[in-house]
Amino acid sequence: LDAIVTGEEISPGDALIGLPSSGLHSNSYTLARKAVEDLPLEGELADMLLEPTVIYVRAALALLRSEIPVHGLAHITGGGLRNLLRLNARVGFAIEDPLPVPAICTLVAELGNIGPAEMWDVFNMGCGFVALVPEARAEEAVALLATRHPGTARIGTVTGDSHGALVHQTA
Repeated sequence: LDAIVTGEEISPGDALIGLPSSGLHSNSYTLARKAVEDLPLEGELADMLLEPTVIYVRAALALLRSEIPVHGLAHITGGGLRNLLRLNARVGFAIEDPLPVPAICTLVAELGNIGPAEMWDVFNMGCGFVALVPEARAEEAVALLATRHPGTARIGTVTGDSHGALVHQTA
């Protein structure tokens, strides 16, 4: 493992591979806590809020040790999928097929009266980690990563947008 993944090799057409989150991740708890502050934290709500954050290092290392070229890696915490914008300012990212949104995100949105745009800007919305690989190797990367994180899927594509745009095409 001598290579350093800097994001410089990211190019239009690369596939975004999403690994499912376990629920909320650390940096989004401030807004979540505000949304549920007047509720008794017990039962299912407490269980959802206390779900430990998944650690993705073993899956990332397995991918890096494979023959699949890895152009970028991003942990999705506070700031949601906008964390992708930190990888490479020369490209954009289109989220075409997002992972399923966990129930805790839906509940926080309802209880906190938080709109979809803010939810997508703050929470991981079901995607805890993203690997960027060449499109031709996307299926192979999904299969490898899914052995450790079932539910891993191709969620989008790197675009040629030179202004670092993040587009959600969920409709």
